[in-house]
Amino acid sequence: MSDYISREEIEEAQQEEMRDLLMDAFSGHSVLFEIYSRRGWLERLFTPKILLMDNEALYTTQQVADICETQAYVIKNKRRELLDYVNPTVLGEGNTKIYKHNYISVFKMKMIVGLTGEGSEYTIPQLKEIISGGVTRSNPSTGVNESSNELLLKVLQKLENFEKFERLIESDEFFQDIEKRVKQTSQQLLLEDSKTEAEAKQSAIDLYEKILSSSTTIADKELFLVELSSLESKYPQHAYTIRLYKTSAEDKILRFKQDEKELNVMNLKQEVNELFEEYDRTKNEAERDTVRDKIKKLASENPDLSFEIRLWLSTAGQKKKSFFKRLFS
Repeated sequence: MSDYISREEIEEAQQEEMRDLLMDAFSGHSVLFEIYSRRGWLERLFTPKILLMDNEALYTTQQVADICETQAYVIKNKRRELLDYVNPTVLGEGNTKIYKHNYISVFKMKMIVGLTGEGSEYTIPQLKEIISGGVTRSNPSTGVNESSNELLLKVLQKLENFEKFERLIESDEFFQDIEKRVKQTSQQLLLEDSKTEAEAKQSAIDLYEKILSSSTTIADKELFLVELSSLESKYPQHAYTIRLYKTSAEDKILRFKQDEKELNVMNLKQEVNELFEEYDRTKNEAERDTVRDKIKKLASENPDLSFEIRLWLSTAGQKKKSFFKRLFS
C-alpha cells in the first residue's frame, strides 16, 4: 500500500479542520451564526474558500474580499460600520493604517456579507442592532462577542430541547429507543468480545506454530514463549486458552532441548571414535600428541559431556585405556 497522500486528501483534511475550528468558535456563541444555523444556511458559509483558510494567517482586505466572493469596497464599507464586531488587527496610524484579518474576522465578514446588501433580509443598521443589542461579553478562548441576544437564544434552545424531550418521554418512542439502544450496545459488546477472542486465539496459534517450527532455533523458541506468556496480560479474559498453548509449548521446547542434547552426544561420540581410529593409525609420538590435543579440546568445549568422554575412553581397549590415562593425567 502506498504512503502517498494526494493533494485532494490534504485539502479535504484541511477543510475538515477549519470547519471544526469555526464550529467551536461560533456555534452557541454568535447570534449571526445562529440565524444561518436555524435557517439551514450553514453551507452558504462553509464554502471551499472559507474552509481552505489558514488559521495562522492574516489576510488583507482584498484577500478577504476574494474569500467572501465579493468586492473589496464592500468589505471596507461593511467593516467600517461593524468594526468593533469584526475586530481586525490594525497596523499603522492615520493615512497609513491598514487592516489585517485572521480566520475569525474573515468568517464574521462572510456572515455579514451574506445577511446584508441588495435582496437580503437585513440592513447594516439592523444587523448592528442584532449584534450589539444588550450588554456584551467576550469569550476569551475565541475572541467572539456574546450579546444578550445570544444568551436569550441559548435559553430558548434549551427550552425547546426540553419540550422535545418531554414529548418523547410521553410517547412509546422513548422506551422503544432505549430498548433499541440497549440491544445495539449488547450486540456490539458481543461482537467486540468475539473479535477479541478470535484475535487472542490467532495470536497464540501463530506463536505456537513458530515454536513448533523446525526452522527456528531453541533460543528463538524461548523468545516466542515469552511473547506467548505476555498475551495473558493483553487478553486477560482469554488467559485460560492462552495458558493451554503456553503449557504445551513449554513441553515441546523441553523435548526439543532433549533431542538436541541427544543429537550432540551422538555427534560427539562419533567424533571421539574417529579420533580413536586416527590414534590407532599414528606412527610417532608427535602425531599421537596431536590427537590427544583434539580430544582435550573436545572435552573443554563440551564440559557437560566430559563424563561421557571419559566413559567412552575407559571402555575402550587396553591400548585406548593407556591413551586415556596419558590424556587426563
